[in-house]
Amino acid sequence: MSKPALDKPYITLICYPYEHDSSVNTRITIDVMEKDLSKDEMVQVWEDFMKALGYSFGANEHLGFTYE
Repeated sequence: MSKPALDKPYITLICYPYEHDSSVNTRITIDVMEKDLSKDEMVQVWEDFMKALGYSFGANEHLGFTYE
């Protein structure tokens, strides 16, 4: 099922560069254009954002939920 995209971002995740000489002057922005993301889809967006920031995940690592 295809979800329609909005004209403007529904959610914007932004990481601004460190204000330090050793920092690469790069801003990372992810715009989520769909309004009705499932919980699993939103977790995937967060995981992709973390990867863009330089976090690494092992082959068997991922963000998720633990139910008790």
